[in-house]
Amino acid sequence: MATGQTRLGLQLQDLKSALDIKNKIIKPEYFQAHWINGFGWNQYLWSDSSLPTKEILDSIFPDTPVFLSRVDGHASWINSAAIEELKKNHYDFSRDPVGGKIERDIHGNPTGVLFDQAHIQALLKIPFFSTKQTISHIKESLRIFNQAGFTHIRDLSMNFPTAAILHDLHQKNELTACIDGFVTVENGEDLARGLADFEKCKTLPNPFLRMQGLKVFVDGSLGSETAFISQPYVGKSGRGIMAWSAEEIRSAIRFCWSRQIEIAFHVIGDAAVEIVVKAAREISAAGILGKIHLEHVQLLRPDVIHMMKPLHVHCHMQPCHWLSDKKWLKDKIGDLTPYLFQWELLRKNKIPISFGSDSPIEPTSLIRNLAALKDTELHGIPKLNADFNLVHAHPDWTWTNSKTVYSYEKIHEVHFNGKQII
Repeated sequence: MATGQTRLGLQLQDLKSALDIKNKIIKPEYFQAHWINGFGWNQYLWSDSSLPTKEILDSIFPDTPVFLSRVDGHASWINSAAIEELKKNHYDFSRDPVGGKIERDIHGNPTGVLFDQAHIQALLKIPFFSTKQTISHIKESLRIFNQAGFTHIRDLSMNFPTAAILHDLHQKNELTACIDGFVTVENGEDLARGLADFEKCKTLPNPFLRMQGLKVFVDGSLGSETAFISQPYVGKSGRGIMAWSAEEIRSAIRFCWSRQIEIAFHVIGDAAVEIVVKAAREISAAGILGKIHLEHVQLLRPDVIHMMKPLHVHCHMQPCHWLSDKKWLKDKIGDLTPYLFQWELLRKNKIPISFGSDSPIEPTSLIRNLAALKDTELHGIPKLNADFNLVHAHPDWTWTNSKTVYSYEKIHEVHFNGKQII
């Protein structure tokens, strides 16, 4: 849903500075109820790479709450009107939530930037898009994915309203992708709610939607310096943020595996991966077995890969992140750079891997991953000695008669469920 939402919404990828927001024309479809919603700002592309502040937004939108998500989806830029409305909705600005950070000035007041769980908890307190908007977002996302060569999607934020729309599209023969669905849970107390939503989604008969399990955000992103890594970020004292404790992670794994459903963890930092893998090994050793998905695994040490081997683990990676991040990665993670994008070492250790686009955080593109694999070789990252088709296709090749015909330059044809759609 977010892929279509960001494409049809206020896009901020082209900002050259925070002040450029004043040049944006605000259209009716950019509103989430009475809030302005936007996506894509990246301070590292600005002449002044400092974080933006609420005062800039206040001067342009003094009375309208504004919520602008950063390009990595792990931070937001908000104004004073948004802060006041969030307070009315019982958002606590007095302290940082577990796994999150509220940026503050020298007086301790919020500057207007929220990171990770502070960002997520705020997002959960603003009004939803209307059903009509959501339908348009999903239809647009299907068009975008198909044009980019995708016929299968891993959706890590499935919910019943989305599943209901997908069910309706299927009945109208308008659903043009197979979807693996995971329901995101925000904390340990949210597991029961997530399971209920998961079970409710399964009641809708849809051969193109397979509900798989629950999804957990463990750490943040490298761009926001909130991915949890094994040494401090260069020039900083912090190693990132963990949103869940090791005990909570063990409880979540036990909760899912004891119910024979899968669990997926957002883990970008090497230390975050290590904590999750150790937790999975402990639950496995207790005789409770199941499947675990590790999402992104952008930083991965060999000793942790070795620990994965007894587990039923599947690693998911997006080579395209290299193209977006390579200009600043070493400046952030320093000595950890050799542990980037360990797809070849995973393959050698017989750990299943799958590539994807990470849309809408990255451009929705199969071709971009091909380009990234070529470029990583030029920068010393070991070549993946596997068929690109195998790592970029859905593991179940029997799920619909679908295929994509492509070259290194473009998508030529897309077939879904026996029919050519592109």
